[in-house]
Amino acid sequence: MKTNTKETKEVSAVEYVNSEEAKQEKYKVVYKAAKKFIKFDPVLIKNAFTALKSFAETKKETTKDLLEDEDNFIYVTITLSEIPLKFSPKPIKVPLKHPIYGSNYLTHICLFVKDPQRRYKDLVKDLEIPCLSKIIGYTKLLKNYKQYESRRQLVHEFDLFFCDKRIYRMLPKVTGSFFYRKKKFPYPLEITEDGDSISEVIKDALKGTYLMPGNGPHYSFRVARTSMETKAAIQNVVVGIYRALPYILKGELKPNKVQSITLKIDKSPELPIYCYLSKKDAAAYLEHKDD
Repeated sequence: MKTNTKETKEVSAVEYVNSEEAKQEKYKVVYKAAKKFIKFDPVLIKNAFTALKSFAETKKETTKDLLEDEDNFIYVTITLSEIPLKFSPKPIKVPLKHPIYGSNYLTHICLFVKDPQRRYKDLVKDLEIPCLSKIIGYTKLLKNYKQYESRRQLVHEFDLFFCDKRIYRMLPKVTGSFFYRKKKFPYPLEITEDGDSISEVIKDALKGTYLMPGNGPHYSFRVARTSMETKAAIQNVVVGIYRALPYILKGELKPNKVQSITLKIDKSPELPIYCYLSKKDAAAYLEHKDD
């Protein structure tokens, strides 16, 4: 029996669009629910930001490691009281109000591409692509980064890793779990065969932060820098959390499953900016408050 290829492709395209539309609709529903249920005190966030900035300055004055003398990222950690059943290891881009990456921050990007590597290097050499420091082809990645130490050095050398979407599923074989544990697993980009899209997709990729979903109750990602103006940092914290929550809750859990939200920088204490107690938890707390 002869199959109508054109008709099959059209049906697949419709299914894809419908699927993407369904995802967007689900995202909007969870986003609105999270904004309605979870409220932040700007003063509390401001105080946390000021404390972390002071901590970073003190650390900078006392550290003996020159590598520590850098602009500190502020991390937000969202803790759930229940673990979602669905799990995907794919990194998620979370758009921010104010970029935390870029030439002004001396961001270094590494891009993994489809073979041949030389073709893409030739394509981008005359383009003005911000922060793109290195391009590595898949074969070279397999050959030169077999050992743990070589992968460790590569991870620490760059702030962000991106890859051609066409090789994304092959990367775990090369990168192992180390990239994932360091929350630097390459984010897949839509790079066209002729390479013309590289400049634009990287510029767009620098406008957000990246969340590694994980399969536990804790979700942590970069949301601001201690060098940012206070107002910009607060906006990033609030916007980043609300935009990340639909990916974390996955349409399975309600916003009341968000137990706590904290801010921290590397090696600092975690400072709470949101905490939710259920009626049962609140009653238990009040019962034992005077014990």
